[in-house]
Amino acid sequence: MSGTSSQLIRFLQHENARLTDDNEKLREENQVMHRYVDALTELYWATKQITTEDNLMNLLYQILDNAQAILRAEGGSLALLDNETDELVFVVVRGGLGNKLYGYRIKSDAGVAGWVTTHREPLIVNNPRQDHRFLTQVDETFNFHTRSIVCVPLITGSKLVGVIQLLNRENGLDFTDTDVVLLSILSHVAATALEEMRLELEAQDIAKARAPA
Repeated sequence: MSGTSSQLIRFLQHENARLTDDNEKLREENQVMHRYVDALTELYWATKQITTEDNLMNLLYQILDNAQAILRAEGGSLALLDNETDELVFVVVRGGLGNKLYGYRIKSDAGVAGWVTTHREPLIVNNPRQDHRFLTQVDETFNFHTRSIVCVPLITGSKLVGVIQLLNRENGLDFTDTDVVLLSILSHVAATALEEMRLELEAQDIAKARAPA
């Protein structure tokens, strides 16, 4: 009888541990779900702000700041493609690199950003120093340590205008495919807004050129 009682106790202890573990997993999944719902809400308001922004630099900062907040990244950059020189130019930088990287240029096929530009596909690199696409030059030049990267192209229609790159997700976590989806949605709206603004500026220049002296 005592043997049966011991088996029952062990069984109940095992079941209790299993249920506790299952409940913890459900709690974590629920937290993740809520976080992404919150992120989608932030994304909605971010796109509303982007499409109503009149100032180009404010627009670029708004794009990167919202991307960084949504994905909980420690820093990031937005680089535009200079078609004349075939280079990516860093025009907005947040995080530890600050203004050091502003105006910095790399070839359009260099590093993770270059791979994304060339292939026009998003890319996650959670172990950059083990990935041949990672460009160590930037870290070495600016004394920075990149732990993780997610990068997506800025494409409108068939035209690539640049890339958004976020670095070092908070708390040492990896970037995920869901992060790519969220960032890709934002980048699509951002690319469209940038192209519309470029066309508007071109139209203004043409109008000025045609205006009588």
